[in-house]
Amino acid sequence: MCRHLSLRGHNRYNPAAMHYVLADDSFAFDGYTSARRPLGGAEKAFASLGGALVKRGHSVTVLNRVQYPTWCEGAKWRPIEDPQLTTEADVLIAFRKPGLLGTIRQATRRLLWVTGPSDYLNTPGVGQLFDSLKPTVVFVSPLQKPGFKGAAPTAVIGAGVRDAFYDTTPEIDPFPEMSAGASPHTTPTLSLPPPHAVVTTHPQQGLAWLIDIWEKIIHPQVPQARLAVYSAALHKGMKGEEIAPELKPILELVQKAASTNVVVVEPRSDRGMAEVYRTSRVHLYPSFSQDVACWTLQESQVAGLPAVARMTGGAGEHIINGETGFLVPDASAFGNVAVQILSDENVYRRLSAAACDVARRRTWDMVAADFDALVASMAPNAVS
Repeated sequence: MCRHLSLRGHNRYNPAAMHYVLADDSFAFDGYTSARRPLGGAEKAFASLGGALVKRGHSVTVLNRVQYPTWCEGAKWRPIEDPQLTTEADVLIAFRKPGLLGTIRQATRRLLWVTGPSDYLNTPGVGQLFDSLKPTVVFVSPLQKPGFKGAAPTAVIGAGVRDAFYDTTPEIDPFPEMSAGASPHTTPTLSLPPPHAVVTTHPQQGLAWLIDIWEKIIHPQVPQARLAVYSAALHKGMKGEEIAPELKPILELVQKAASTNVVVVEPRSDRGMAEVYRTSRVHLYPSFSQDVACWTLQESQVAGLPAVARMTGGAGEHIINGETGFLVPDASAFGNVAVQILSDENVYRRLSAAACDVARRRTWDMVAADFDALVASMAPNAVS
């Protein structure tokens, strides 16, 4: 798990209470959304930080596209276009968009929290904004730093994982689509998960490559194995609803693979996905170069699900090769180690135990402490 705080000349400290303002203008969600329905990893991170900062004694205002003001885990969520928007903050954390750095007129310190590739920051307009507002850029992975060519100070604060993925309380039936005729209110206690594999990455980010491996290498050797593709878009397509044109060939590919036990499943809430991870055998993670955060991989690892991933992107920050999963160079190796995890009980148990070891936990309380440490190291911004 990524758990470092890498700063330029920064030291930890014991924080005094401050007023944090977090700003995002993407779409409407709040701190409880992922408990009710699926939510993207970046949005889940934004939703998690506010409550963790409140636990450290701070007051927190979160601004986004919520329709009405609400309270989540002690943080006040308000519509970002509220005419009575707060105008002062000790710390403003703008989420992804440099333009949000000006959301609060008077902010003592400004941070830009970047969760994806950083090359979009290398424009004259962003440079001028940085020169004016003097933010520190916060990355979730050291892989983002080389892509940023600006002069603004930077820090790396690894993201956390929500508590549901550490909680071992069973969810009601993690595989309802496989349980016709079983009681809808019970989940059998399994000493060993069945040979179920999951894939959670976007269909355009390696799913076709993975299906080919499944049909040619994995399924012939483990014919009873099942591959569950968790994709909201493909699930819509399976129901006959319209999907993006570029996804239609992938949908057809997945549909044809049904004869090899490939199924499409709608993503679930945090607790639902946590139980899927705990009752599956392996997370097949194709990886791609711009996937720096690996949100679902972080979650599945701490839930105890071994993974197989390619040696690209941020997967290497979360998988300990040979201990909690495998990082492989090519399709042949990917398929062969997946077969090993699906078919060898001892291999699965060893990898699973190491993956969910408590020493690897990265909670949002730890992330909030790292943000406090960063803020303490920053000189107050003279610009208001």
